[in-house]
Amino acid sequence: MSGTKTRSALALRVGLVLALGALVLPAFVHAVDVWTSDEEFTYGFFIAPVALGILWWRRTALRDSIASGRTAGLAIALGAVVLMLVSRRTGIHAIAGVAVSPLLVGVAAYLWGWRAARIAAFPAGFLAFGLGLYRGLLSSVGFVLQDLTAFGAAWAGPILGLHVVRDGLVLHSTTASPAYAFVVAQACSGMSSLLSLLSLAALWMYATRGSLSGRVAVFASVLPLVLIANTLRVTLVLLVGASFGEDAALGFFHGASSLVLFGVALVGLLGVSRIVGCKLPTFATPS
Repeated sequence: MSGTKTRSALALRVGLVLALGALVLPAFVHAVDVWTSDEEFTYGFFIAPVALGILWWRRTALRDSIASGRTAGLAIALGAVVLMLVSRRTGIHAIAGVAVSPLLVGVAAYLWGWRAARIAAFPAGFLAFGLGLYRGLLSSVGFVLQDLTAFGAAWAGPILGLHVVRDGLVLHSTTASPAYAFVVAQACSGMSSLLSLLSLAALWMYATRGSLSGRVAVFASVLPLVLIANTLRVTLVLLVGASFGEDAALGFFHGASSLVLFGVALVGLLGVSRIVGCKLPTFATPS
């Protein structure tokens, strides 16, 4: 009798894993399509490997935490499945991508208990930074960042002696020579840096030691840091355009300045982390 129960439990778990794969696969397929079609989202390819790496790093703790499953975990998983069905019904694929996180946590709790689910919670939640992306995100949030960047550059330009005025998203010179006009396009919104830095900030919050308020402050600082760095980038493009012409500003410097933007924001993020007292532990263990 006990052997029959064991085989039944094993069959149930195998079936659950197969069903889990069938539910998660479409979300990953759609996410890969988004990552490959939008340059700003290419960082998404790193999200799943990083999540798996965290699980591997915590493998000893995860193995030691395995206990009897909890039925409440199944309720969490079923709630996530409902969200996936809503996603298919409405055609909003990002909902299914976000639902993967509670689905994995719920399954972990159902199979191995709450301690194991807590260890799996962060890597599962981290997947949302990649699976929750959708193409319309750039047009909705990106436009706000474009407008704020154009406003900031129009304010900072005259401080550096530039004769520049703003007309919506267009920044142009007020003098006949040199004459230039730059559009703060979607690619210049800083959206890609914002999203990738948010994922890095989440990793930093997970890895560092410090107060909860300090780690939240690090995460919250990402948006203003990206806005400041992006405003600096566009202002430098204006400065190059005023000094060497529009072609020079839109050539190599325009592409290279993207790295400058990310670097400045990253340094700022580390600076904020230091100020609020968040730092890596002296040594790292997989426990």
